[in-house]
Amino acid sequence: MRHNAIMTIFLGCARLFGKVTRRIGLYASSAVHRATLARVGPGSRFQPGVRFANPRVVKIGADCYFWRGCDASAELGDAPLLIGDRVQINRGVHLDTTGGLSIGAGALISEEAVIYTHDHGLDPRSVPKPTKKSIGADVWIGMRAVILPQCQHIGAGAIIGAGAVVTKDVPAGVIVAGNPAQIVTRQAVAEVAA
Repeated sequence: MRHNAIMTIFLGCARLFGKVTRRIGLYASSAVHRATLARVGPGSRFQPGVRFANPRVVKIGADCYFWRGCDASAELGDAPLLIGDRVQINRGVHLDTTGGLSIGAGALISEEAVIYTHDHGLDPRSVPKPTKKSIGADVWIGMRAVILPQCQHIGAGAIIGAGAVVTKDVPAGVIVAGNPAQIVTRQAVAEVAA
């Protein structure tokens, strides 16, 4: 019985230590990004392990949250990454900013999604062809979705299904899924506005 009490105390202390360590990491990482990015709105937070290859062209709105392992990089140029308020970008997301990328307020990008803004055609060693991309407000991109450069715009309130491969523009308020992604249903206009 005494052994169980000691184990319970030990595990409680270990959990508390882990919680404090994670909190310190969150504050330290957020402070570094506030000091290095072009703009970070109030309340935005970054877990340790978030990386922006070209921080001087990154502008982030208020109350955004970036999970560990989020990576934003470009193959060439200084195209901007513009992120609106209340955006959440989850663990392992890759944002290619070669052609410039804007993400609207309230968007949520789920784990391991990949968003590309350039193409090499049929020669992987050719010079990248940048394509500007915009993602509307309140868009939800599902886990492991791939947004290819041929898709230049995702409309407000659209939902991209998990694992979808998006090869063309997505209208506002629709749900797309599959490979290649196709419209599976249209949401009610009132739902999108809510």
